[in-house]
Amino acid sequence: MLNNRNILCISGTEWNGNYIKAVVELMKVLSVNNKVLFVENAYTYKDALMGVNNKDKIDFKQVLGLKSRIRTVQTEGDGTVHVLFPPLVFPVSFLSDGPLYRQLLKFNGWLLKRTVRKALKKLEMQDDLINFTSFNPGMGAMTGRKFKEKSLIYHCYDEIKGAHSWLSRHGLRLEAIFMKMADAVIVTSQGLYESKKDFAKQCFIVKNAVKVDLFKKGFTAEPNRSKTVIGYVGTVDDRSNYDILEHLFTNMPDAEFVFVGRILSERGVNILKKYPNVKIEGAKRPEELPAYLQTFSAGIIPFVKDDLTKGIYPMKINEYLAAGLPVVSTNFGDISDFASLVKITDDKQDFLEALLAEIGNDNAEKRTARLKTAEGNTWNKRAEELSDVIERVEAGLKR
Repeated sequence: MLNNRNILCISGTEWNGNYIKAVVELMKVLSVNNKVLFVENAYTYKDALMGVNNKDKIDFKQVLGLKSRIRTVQTEGDGTVHVLFPPLVFPVSFLSDGPLYRQLLKFNGWLLKRTVRKALKKLEMQDDLINFTSFNPGMGAMTGRKFKEKSLIYHCYDEIKGAHSWLSRHGLRLEAIFMKMADAVIVTSQGLYESKKDFAKQCFIVKNAVKVDLFKKGFTAEPNRSKTVIGYVGTVDDRSNYDILEHLFTNMPDAEFVFVGRILSERGVNILKKYPNVKIEGAKRPEELPAYLQTFSAGIIPFVKDDLTKGIYPMKINEYLAAGLPVVSTNFGDISDFASLVKITDDKQDFLEALLAEIGNDNAEKRTARLKTAEGNTWNKRAEELSDVIERVEAGLKR
């Protein structure tokens, strides 16, 4: 495990939020024995004027520099993370590639670079630095190699194209530029590895994990036979196969289907609302999820199969297993690690039959085996794997 290092994490997301983020969980673990500066994704002037859904309320004293941009966070594992709120930047993603776009992007990068340098100096983190840029290729391309970092790592946990509209216009081009700059690219799935390996100097897989101590609070040794509840924990968006879902809703009228997570698809939520046996709970804090899992009879992962979903390693698969739940999934990507525990099919009738069989045949022994698998996929283990990769990369740079 990395020890006594300075880690700069330039993130494409915020520290807080109502869903679990891989980069945040990794930094929490690494912060126990290292100094971590987590740089949140910058808000734009448009964000400040109009407000942004699913983001923290903007603290205008921090925006104006009237109070420190750095707040110190104590993590569950007794680590300490310094979270940097960067200054507002110009919105540029809507612009076409050209002189104006490039100058504004360069200015945004300069502004972030200046702010990060001040923070690193204040925190005495300038030496022996790892620059870990997570799913923020634009700022990675603008600020990489600007902090005298010992290693520059790009952490990619999703496909940019199609998955994130604000990145889609320029994201692929900027990502290609940044991957050539970085010493290594670390991805979270086999699908992403196949997509990125030819553009990177080196590419490694460090998969997602689960907060076992949290999610096993939803574990029950014996299945609840009094009521059938089918659960989905995750974002309601266009990655779901609504043809399969509607087949389930129609053919399991006495079952209750519960969807817990952010709503990002108007089309999707309108389909769900048509069925009386479907409950839409919306986004919940991670601490609230075990109570839902405890009521589920099974968990489902009904993703469509396409170029975007093949790169997903879903956190929900380990979260379901930590609660001991049977899992039925489509064959959207490489989840071969779970082949002995999870039923996988793309046919809607087979999906229905598998779901009914898994619920009917569930027992205490199977539930314990599922929990044991989840206990082998913790964020501590992933942080160790990540540390090994970075140490190997830096050893190669020395040679």
